[in-house]
Amino acid sequence: METTNNRSKMTTAFALSIVAGILVLIQGIVHSLQGRALEISGVEDEIRRRILAGVGLHIVGVIAIVFGIIIIVGAVLLYQPGRETTGAIIVLVFSLLSILAFGVIGLVGLILGVIGAVLALKKK
Repeated sequence: METTNNRSKMTTAFALSIVAGILVLIQGIVHSLQGRALEISGVEDEIRRRILAGVGLHIVGVIAIVFGIIIIVGAVLLYQPGRETTGAIIVLVFSLLSILAFGVIGLVGLILGVIGAVLALKKK
């Protein structure tokens, strides 16, 4: 019975962590596309300011994409015997770092990632 309960906790932790990674990844893609659009838009008076703002938003987006991918990798590690703790720590750290992505989608990803990581760590 204990094994079934632990497997259920790991399934929940895995599912929450995967969703968190996907949400952070989506937020990163959105920011990256917004940054790219901002880089190429604007009138001549504002072009330098828009390019710099677009590049900054694009960089934040790329960082969020990388964090999302790392969170998904950590979630996959949750299902590998002996690597649950490593996966949980990866999910926890990069979910917390995803606050850099700003935005509602990234915030929901942060919360789900933290909950998933805590569930996985509680299993130990």
